[in-house]
Amino acid sequence: MRTRYLSFVFMLIAGVIFLLSVTNVHAGEKYSVKGVFVEGCGCNIPCACELVGLETGCQTVAALSLSDSNYGGVDITGAKIAYATKPGEWVIIYVDAKDDKQKQAAIKFAKGVCGHYGKIEKADSAKIEFSGKDGNYTVKVDGGKIMQLTTEPILGGDNKTPITHTNTKSKLTPVFMQGKVVSGIFSDGERKFELKGSNSYFNTNIKCEGHFE
Repeated sequence: MRTRYLSFVFMLIAGVIFLLSVTNVHAGEKYSVKGVFVEGCGCNIPCACELVGLETGCQTVAALSLSDSNYGGVDITGAKIAYATKPGEWVIIYVDAKDDKQKQAAIKFAKGVCGHYGKIEKADSAKIEFSGKDGNYTVKVDGGKIMQLTTEPILGGDNKTPITHTNTKSKLTPVFMQGKVVSGIFSDGERKFELKGSNSYFNTNIKCEGHFE
């Protein structure tokens, strides 16, 4: 009887350890990233979801072009990340990296950033094109077959610089510059939507560091 009891206890402990290893796969991983970020969503301008950290929100596509960046001791400089999401429901992640080691590190970083949006349905390689500057961006995933996003900035009162939102709830960047979606599409399996004339946020110089809890 005692042997059976001890076996049960050991099995229970092993199960708990396994669950913790799965649910905290990113725990403690340090990151330091720089780059350019742009997103477009279905909300009217300005979108409240990113600003106040809503747990549910609009359909969104986004992309990140990394410069001097590191995740978990792996150099992810030059990698590109794109994702589509309906916060509170699902996330699909795409990564364009120079080799498998960089790809895996970039995927882990993307999961850490996007994990709170909802269930991550897929995270894999794709060809990502990211071009433009100062809010005028074009992003294509798989030549535009999976994702395409074109944006333009919305200037502030000086008619020279974009309207800027600071101290936001975003994990990636507390600063968003205001833009507008010129056009956008997403199509991957059953997940499909289009964007036009809706909200866009961007940051020409993101800088963030820390570790995922």
